[in-house]
Amino acid sequence: MKRDIPTIELPHAYKDETWDGLTWEIVSTDSTEFDATLTSAKFQIKDTTGAKVLTLSSAVAGEITINNAAARQWSVTIEQRLMTLDAGIYSWALETTDADGVVKTRMIGTLIVNADTTLA
Repeated sequence: MKRDIPTIELPHAYKDETWDGLTWEIVSTDSTEFDATLTSAKFQIKDTTGAKVLTLSSAVAGEITINNAAARQWSVTIEQRLMTLDAGIYSWALETTDADGVVKTRMIGTLIVNADTTLA
């Protein structure tokens, strides 16, 4: 069965500058796939060859914060961080795991990293 995963191009980032991060939340008032509590989240960036170049997890302090794990009220923040990736076009995905053990990709997209703009 084909899934309809939201695809988003994130705002451009700059190498060696702080990336603003990303917050995702869902609020559902009826019985949905979000009925269980949220237990973890993972954010992964891949380069054009498909190689994983950055993986962030809610299991690691300071990487992803679960703001709300309650059923039907999930919210996570991929924390801001210094962008150390080289200039280029990357793909990314946000994956969640709930208390029932269901693992799903929630969003995918692209992230363009521009060259360092630091003044000499």
